[in-house]
Amino acid sequence: MSTGKIKKLGIRALEFLNDIISAFGKFGKSSYLSLLFLGIILLMVQALDQANTLLVDMIEDDKRSLMLCFLVISVFASVLAHYPRYIYYAENINNSRDDHQWYLYKWFGYPIFVFSKIDKTYIQDFKAKFFRHFLGLVIFIIWHYYIYQTFYPKLRFGDFDLMIIQVMSFMLSVAPAILLIVLLHKLNSYQRQLSNAPDPDFEKNIRQQKRKFFTSGVNALFITIISTIIAGLVVVFYLDFSFLGYWLLQIFTFILALLYVLFRVFRVYVRSVYFKLYPISDNIAYLRYYFVFTIMLIAFLVYSNLAVFCNWKMVNAMLILLCYLFLFYYSIACLVKYYFMLTIFKTQKEDLEKNPLVTTKSYWYNSGVQPAQQDRLMDLEDQKQFSKRRRRISSLVTVIILVLVVISFSAESTIHELKIYQTNADAEVLQMDAFKDKLRERANKPLFYVAAHGGGLKANIWTMKVLNEIQAKSNGDFLNQTISFSGASGGMMGLSLYSVLGGKYGNDFNTIATKIDAVAYENFASKDLALMFGYDFLRKLYPLNTLGKYRDRSYYSMVTYRNILENKSSQTLDSLSFSSYWKQNIFDNKRGYFPSLIINTAKTNGKRGVFYSVVYPKDSTLFFNSDNLSQLYNGSIAYYEAVSSTNRFPGLSPAAKIKNHGHYIDAGAIDNSGLLSSLDLHNYLQKDSTLRKTPKVFVEIINGRSNYIWHLIQKYKKEKDVFQLKIDEIEQDNVVADLKTGLNLDKIPNYLSDYVANWSNDPLITYIPIYLPFQIELQEVENFLGGELINPDQITSLQTFLNLENAKVKTEINDDSSVWQTYEPTLARHLSVSTVKYYDRVIESQLITEQIDAITKVLQK
Repeated sequence: MSTGKIKKLGIRALEFLNDIISAFGKFGKSSYLSLLFLGIILLMVQALDQANTLLVDMIEDDKRSLMLCFLVISVFASVLAHYPRYIYYAENINNSRDDHQWYLYKWFGYPIFVFSKIDKTYIQDFKAKFFRHFLGLVIFIIWHYYIYQTFYPKLRFGDFDLMIIQVMSFMLSVAPAILLIVLLHKLNSYQRQLSNAPDPDFEKNIRQQKRKFFTSGVNALFITIISTIIAGLVVVFYLDFSFLGYWLLQIFTFILALLYVLFRVFRVYVRSVYFKLYPISDNIAYLRYYFVFTIMLIAFLVYSNLAVFCNWKMVNAMLILLCYLFLFYYSIACLVKYYFMLTIFKTQKEDLEKNPLVTTKSYWYNSGVQPAQQDRLMDLEDQKQFSKRRRRISSLVTVIILVLVVISFSAESTIHELKIYQTNADAEVLQMDAFKDKLRERANKPLFYVAAHGGGLKANIWTMKVLNEIQAKSNGDFLNQTISFSGASGGMMGLSLYSVLGGKYGNDFNTIATKIDAVAYENFASKDLALMFGYDFLRKLYPLNTLGKYRDRSYYSMVTYRNILENKSSQTLDSLSFSSYWKQNIFDNKRGYFPSLIINTAKTNGKRGVFYSVVYPKDSTLFFNSDNLSQLYNGSIAYYEAVSSTNRFPGLSPAAKIKNHGHYIDAGAIDNSGLLSSLDLHNYLQKDSTLRKTPKVFVEIINGRSNYIWHLIQKYKKEKDVFQLKIDEIEQDNVVADLKTGLNLDKIPNYLSDYVANWSNDPLITYIPIYLPFQIELQEVENFLGGELINPDQITSLQTFLNLENAKVKTEINDDSSVWQTYEPTLARHLSVSTVKYYDRVIESQLITEQIDAITKVLQK
């Protein structure tokens, strides 16, 4: 090849690259809002493990929600790609602003803004248009990834070729984008040829080719619509949690993405092929559809909020979250568009009068509105006054909103406040001396301290199922020898709820197991999300912040728990104080004893907040650096509301406010294990000469995946006599390192676990951790360590070790059927049927038998 040809190819390549960069720059200026929301959706899918469980639950038990999710993302895709064009024109990118004329169509008072081109020879930037249309495809690509990520644990540890699955899934996700490029390039080619037609015959020929092209496209659009309906029916009737189910979801997402591409490209041509289907091409009908769809979503979200208060059936939380995201995006996009249109209308009449291509007749004709409906279009003469009037209203509304926001931030809110009830002097409670007497009666055998890690509903159910199994295996003796329950977040919830069940049903372990499953199947995530972005959010604004005192989403979650456990239907919690409820309904059970309950929470100033069920002298040093919340000077907190204070995960749950005492969040912010309070109580009771000589056993119920990885690393080091794993650490910015360190909730728990494990060298101390097992990849271990392993021998040895450990879990879980029956638990507030089944198979297997046998063996001493 000659030097000249190489030079020309190089120049063309550089020009093409420059066009791409330029087009992407134009796209970026107009699409920042859509990109922001796509980033939120990706983060939601990537960072929230709960999302995976939600998809599995929809597959197994709620296909209605799943199909509605597909509907929402399909409309969302279209909206994400549509609204950036208004910012594009507002910024006058590619000289687009002056080449369009704008209209206001009045529909029952709602203004619908549409436009038409002035110069028919105006050529859009094809590459920038592709990027804008590609925005809608991104949400489908994210959904492809979401499906893959959800099924990954089953695909990775099953008998499948993961590489082939990844390649095929990738091809399904990118194929619609390739089709979009081809179609837009073809249309752009026709447009350029028409603009540069050398003679009428050539132009006629190109128009005929273009018509054949978009006729084929329109027909393909309708064929795809029919295919989507058929595929949807197949999903509804035949989808299950299986390898085949994975491909059904991937293919259905692919078909929806194809439908989106064909709809975006050929919608405007439908009326040219099938005139009776004119409304499909009508821009006003198109925008009206968005508005009506939004109104339907608002009605659905209102229902979801009412469902919490009325105990109606709730849909899947993923659907609720997508609906809120769509509503937020649509509202903001419409406001941006509205502001842009007010700017346009202010001078449009004068601007069009200067344009020789525009006449009064052409302005109305090019609107695309049928003559019979053109009376709903605003006249050019009225647009300037409309702009001025609406600007005044907008300015006034903006000022009012800003004032209300400022007042809302400064005004006191009682929405998330825990109600303080007047203390009843005659209330029956248990004093510390009486509790010590009960412990001395049991000092002839080892005494237990139970601590449970946080982790949402996952921790809640795991904790209760483990306790029930230990109780059943020990014939009820375990809790009879247990001093205290202490935990954090979901683990503490499990301990508290099991206390209620133990007090109500005693040793009826089958009934207790049924109640635990009832809690596991409850849809807490949907209730929390519905209120978090709905009623609870609105009540933060003045003057709505005076409504619904003490009744927030955490309160109604506890109502749901109480109703399940106690067979009640009231939507109001009892007012009996924490200590009195525990004494009367739990401690005074058939056996006349129950472990004391330590509800842990974290105060915003770094102190702990502790609800202890036993009344102890206020001047005693029992729980260091803590507030005694069970003995307030101005009253008392009721049982379930006190329990709720430990489960206040930032973001999803609000901080609990206790009037005149402070704000308290999830206990995991300080100690996510509950061991700290257990040690405090242990040290306090060691002052008693009798109890000091009694052997103690610390049982730690652990559910976290990272905790299990840490456990495997320690086990590997011990078995292989490895002092340190050598890694090439991942470089991190100081800010990132600070954030990761601050957000790591396992600092204190791992220290306390090591401390108690080492302390167990004392013959009077035994430490028994009970881990929720998972199948773990080498890459997960490296992520936990913060770098890649660099020693080849260690890599091989560790991989072999993990394979053996994973094989144990896989064998015991025994889930190689065509339809999977188990799914590894994730940090969530809503569990799937298969997740509950995973717990049951772990409990029934040999995976924790050694630990439970160790406990029962101690009890037999």
